[in-house]
Parts: sequence; structure tokens; C-alpha cells
Amino acid sequence: MNYLISKLVFQSIYWFLFIYLNSNLSTNAQTFINLESGAFFTNINDIRNGNNGTLFSLKNDFQTPVSPFLRLRAGYLSNGKNHFSLLYAPLKIVETGTLEKDILVDGKNFKANIPLEVVYKFNSYRFTYNRIIISKDNFKFGLGLSAKIRDAGVSFKNKELLSENFSIGFAPLINLLANWDVSKKMGIGFFGEFIAASKGRAIDLSLSGRYSFTKNLQGNIGYRLLEGGANGTYRYNFIQLHFIFANLNYSFNKNEP
Repeated sequence: MNYLISKLVFQSIYWFLFIYLNSNLSTNAQTFINLESGAFFTNINDIRNGNNGTLFSLKNDFQTPVSPFLRLRAGYLSNGKNHFSLLYAPLKIVETGTLEKDILVDGKNFKANIPLEVVYKFNSYRFTYNRIIISKDNFKFGLGLSAKIRDAGVSFKNKELLSENFSIGFAPLINLLANWDVSKKMGIGFFGEFIAASKGRAIDLSLSGRYSFTKNLQGNIGYRLLEGGANGTYRYNFIQLHFIFANLNYSFNKNEP
């Protein structure tokens, strides 16, 4: 399985680099870096580990607090049309408390009324290509593909038992980009990455308002939805997380007047 995942990752990177190296690069090219932070809260986080495991809700069985987060994206824009970027998006939730019922996790029975620590991790790494296919004076729309690697899983620990299930997986995503310039300095932006199959899905959508402080520096305030999961024989996990964010985007070598 790890060999297959590695093969898919390298194939995806190969094709992205092929598109990049054969794109029509020009002097109107620029690199950019985007730093995003804010807070998120959990609406759904249902987990089952093991064929006969107990379906467990990290949202309902614990008092999941609002948590901070950080995302970093760096990339390259060629000719105002071809976007290439790398995303690092770590996410971790740590919960401690006691449960009113026993739960079975990978064959281990965690007893009720014993302090329990649950660590949920969902780190995401993405290589993204998007090409603008509609470009008007104040509106742009782009379509592309993303290669997503996720390092995710959950651990359960009390004074008697420990169960850990962390794994690395790969998924190709479709991405959509839309930007509407309300004025010379202000705009509205949408960016979404998603895929769906019979046993699961992955959705990451954001909508934000944009303000240009200078020709190189932009700020955004918006809302993000992270939703999805997988329904397998031994592993079940579906999440729905809501984010309120602010970010700064700095462009280098911007040649526009």
C-alpha cells in the first residue's frame, strides 16, 4: 500500500512539473507566499476504529473547544493564468475527559469513568495547479488539479491502554478558483478543492473578501469549510470543521504597473 501511495504521489508531481515546465513563462511572472490563521470549531467528528469498534463522537462525547490553526501556501503565477502552489496545513485536536460508556477501539476496551486522552490529527500537504480559463476585466475563473497527501489518524490513551492509528494517504482533487474585483482595491474570492467516491469524500472550500494594501500585499478575511471522510470496513471517520480566517498574501516580482 505504501508503495502504491508513493507511486501515485511521484506520478502526480511528475505531471504537474511537466505542465509547469511546458507552460508559457514570461516576464509577467511572480512568486507569492500566503500565511493564513484564525480559529475553527468542530461540528462533526465521528470515529470508529476496528471492525467491531464503537462509533465515537469527538464532538458530542467531549466538549470540543474552538481552536487556533495555521496554513502556509507558497507558489508561482505565470502569465496571470497558470497557478502552481504548495500548501502546508497542519491540524490537531487534543481532548481529555471521562466518558459515561465503554468504547471499543481496535479490539481494546476503554472503560467508562477513567480519564481518557484523545488526539486527532489531520495534516494536509498539497501540490496544486490551476489554470485561468475565463478572464474578463473584473472576473476570473480557473480549473485545475491538486495532489493531496494527508497524515491523519487518532489515538486513545488512558492509564491502562493505548491505541494509535496514524497513516499517510494520497488523493487527487479537482480545484476551482473564482475572483471578482469589486473595485481596484477590493474583491471577493472563492477557492475549492474536492473529490467524492462511494466510500468517502474530501472537500475544502473557502470564500473571502480581499483588500489590496499595495500592489504586492493583499489581505483576506473569510470562511472555510473542511468536510469529508472515509467509510471503510475497519476505519470510519467523517468530519465537518468550520473556520474563520484572515490571511496575508505577498507577491514578489510583480510587474504590473
